[in-house]
Order: sequence, then C-alpha cells, then structure tokens
Amino acid sequence: MHELPITKNILDLVCLYAHRAKAQKVVTIVLELGVLRDLKKEWLERYFRYISRGTIASEADILVTEVPLTCKCLTCQNIFSVDLDRLTNESILCPDCQARQYEIITGMEFKIQGIEVV
Repeated sequence: MHELPITKNILDLVCLYAHRAKAQKVVTIVLELGVLRDLKKEWLERYFRYISRGTIASEADILVTEVPLTCKCLTCQNIFSVDLDRLTNESILCPDCQARQYEIITGMEFKIQGIEVV
C-alpha cells in the first residue's frame, strides 16, 4: 500500500507545477516506471483518481511508460536485457559469458517524465 503516499507526492508536484505555470487544468501526466519497482500501475491510477478529486488534476490522464530491466556484465561489459517473465531462478546470467556479476542499468526508474497543462 505504499502507492498512496507516492501518489500523493505525484499529485502535489503536478499541482505545484500547474500553479506555477498558471494553468487551468492538468491534461496528462506521463510517468516512467521501472519493472523492478514495487508499484502497480493500476493502484497508482486508482489512488490518483481518488485523491485528485476537486483539484486542477482531477481529470488528468495518467500514462505509464514501463522501463525494462537491463544489466551490464561486470566481466565482459556486455549490456543485456532481462525478461523477468522468462527468468527461471534468482540468478541473472550474462548471455555472452554466463557470468553472474552484473550491474543494473535500467529497471529501477520512477519519475514524472512529463506534465501537460492548459
């Protein structure tokens, strides 16, 4: 249930931006969400609809762009994508050298990518 305080922070930032831009209405909010984030798009949208009632952002569309998991092998420096649905165990292996040492490049993102106001 940590989506609620995060959603409240999104609403606060969006309303602050809209106020500073002297906007009449927030039309669209674009979020970037990494696949490793323990946040569910459906709950973010549901909570946003509930807590934004009566605000300048009450009718805003929320678009979520999912960022895939990519890793960099620390042995051979290969950058590769990881399909979490096809991962059979906890180990992530480099497809080139089969090493298990890696650095996460993408997949942990959570940011407001854009706000459209009128």
